[in-house]
Amino acid sequence: MKNFYAIAEEGVEPHEFEIKFFGDKTEHKVVSFDNSYIDLKKVYKPAKDEDYDVQFRAAMYQIKPIYKVSFFLDYQLSRYEGNQSEFLAQIKYVILPRTKNGKPAYAEIIEKWIESKEEKPNVGTYTISTGDVHAPIQIQQNSNHSSQKQIITYNSSDVKDFFSILKNDIEKLDASIREDFEMEMKYAIKQLEKEKDIQPQLLNIGSLISNVGLPIFTSLTSSGIFEVIKPLLGL
Repeated sequence: MKNFYAIAEEGVEPHEFEIKFFGDKTEHKVVSFDNSYIDLKKVYKPAKDEDYDVQFRAAMYQIKPIYKVSFFLDYQLSRYEGNQSEFLAQIKYVILPRTKNGKPAYAEIIEKWIESKEEKPNVGTYTISTGDVHAPIQIQQNSNHSSQKQIITYNSSDVKDFFSILKNDIEKLDASIREDFEMEMKYAIKQLEKEKDIQPQLLNIGSLISNVGLPIFTSLTSSGIFEVIKPLLGL
């Protein structure tokens, strides 16, 4: 269904993880024969739910390198205005079955992504909230003998300081990898300005750091902000 997917607006260059605008109509070619002549016409029909599903899969298959498919799914989820469980069900029961048929590598990534979102840890659940708070990070922990809950609160200035230091470290990286970091930081800043959750972007950045190798980020690891932001990166 259209409402599940982040589709670019008409005339606007799509975000890396957006679906290109194609309107609410799909193009079909109709072949007719008249007096030994072949006539080929284009016919436009209203888009159906499956047409939007096809466009979603097509956009996903174009993501390179393939490990960024999880970032694509994170982005699409962050743009969905409904409940996360609804989006996960759409991916699990509509997108995944079709992907398994011919795209096993993509299907494997999708399955792992879904598992990470549905995972219910035995100990420790994290709730991350943004806002203008005085302490750089506050952690509260409650225990009921079987579960724990940690509430991590941070302010936007901490995140911006982290991004400023991170930019110095990524200057030494290849352009393509640097663009991945810059894309995540840019989108996170926009989300902060809207007072929206940036957990997906911070986790994506943490994954990028892990893929490159933490020792590369000398400015970050030697700064005080690293210990503050580290739990939010999943490191």
